[in-house]
Amino acid sequence: MYSVEIRHNFETAHRLSSPDSPVKCQSIHGHSWWVTVHIEGPELDANGMLVEFGDFKRAWRAFLDGQLDHHLVVREGDIVAAAIRGVQPEARILELPFDPSTENLARFLYDNAAEILATLDHAPGVRVREIHVQETMVNAATWRAT
Repeated sequence: MYSVEIRHNFETAHRLSSPDSPVKCQSIHGHSWWVTVHIEGPELDANGMLVEFGDFKRAWRAFLDGQLDHHLVVREGDIVAAAIRGVQPEARILELPFDPSTENLARFLYDNAAEILATLDHAPGVRVREIHVQETMVNAATWRAT
């Protein structure tokens, strides 16, 4: 099995709105996130590649930069998002159908990386194996395909 890794970073604030979340997590706070996409496949294409790095990186980085970088990420319906939009309608806020914990963001990023990969030419059987999301130097989460 062949595998490649592609890394990129983004700056994002988030907050968890569940009343059971720790208070520190309910506060808006930001991280310098690093995300690593692991792509694997049983064989290479005619060019000796699983997927052309440049094609994947352009699409992946465009997604991260457009949807997450310098955004506030919250759960749909979060009252904080509504309050911010009330005074700054153009604010960069991403609302998700779940609390944006690092674990949930890993799954969200996995799903989006898999969608991006599906739009590109690649060797047969290539898939996103896992996403590793580094929230801080000591905290990270991984979502892995089964």
